[in-house]
Amino acid sequence: MRVPPNGRRLPRTVWLLIVARAVNRLGAFSLSFLTVLITARFGASAVAAGCVSAAFGLASIPSRLVGGRLADLFGRRRTIVLGLTGCAVAQLGIATADSLSVAVAFALLLGLVFELYEPPSQAMIADATDASHRVRAYGLLNAALAVAGMGAGLIAAGLGRWDLRWLFVADAATCLICAIVVRIALPADSPSVGRVPVEGVGVTPWRDRELLVMLASGTLFALVYLEIMTMLPLALADLGRRPADAGLLLTARPSPSWRASPSCG
Repeated sequence: MRVPPNGRRLPRTVWLLIVARAVNRLGAFSLSFLTVLITARFGASAVAAGCVSAAFGLASIPSRLVGGRLADLFGRRRTIVLGLTGCAVAQLGIATADSLSVAVAFALLLGLVFELYEPPSQAMIADATDASHRVRAYGLLNAALAVAGMGAGLIAAGLGRWDLRWLFVADAATCLICAIVVRIALPADSPSVGRVPVEGVGVTPWRDRELLVMLASGTLFALVYLEIMTMLPLALADLGRRPADAGLLLTARPSPSWRASPSCG
């Protein structure tokens, strides 16, 4: 992708990617209900449900690293489509699982593909913008994800009152819609061209103290945040309330710019 000249308007590629990610974010509510679905549908204990959630988290650790590697090898667009399609397959597998073991298998698959699309989508914005517009582009992306996240909570509150499995079906649908938009509307890219020069190339990131501090603080925040997000529906069910009401509470929360925070992610 060519870096556009200085101007006041962001490239079409950026706007299309923001819209696609926002649509995907509208369905990003199923992960919060994974534990309560496992306990309610398969009679698993809260401890077992927590272990499944932890297994998902462990599986997602290499996902973002693999996503970056695949983007370099096969291109940004292909990797985004692969990740979103994989999330859709895993979500549908969880929704239709007829046993705990099958649900766990698809939860692990979801973790493995959950973050594949994140590095290439971020890199695609960097490819399409120059340095003077990059902060604005990422700011708009995060703002769109936050607004869509509020809508996701409301949709979860509605669909969850019907059947929690439909939350995963809806999430899968938004993943597929986003994948189709990316595949059709965004230009193809080559793994070997169009890369934005990065200062300090060749220096390992593990020697960057500021980056390591951000890594540690971000990990701690994510641990606390995701603990609340995944356990809230289960806690409501334990209190005799509708787990779907967690969607209303999650709508009012300060929302990070993560996809699932389900990316699907």
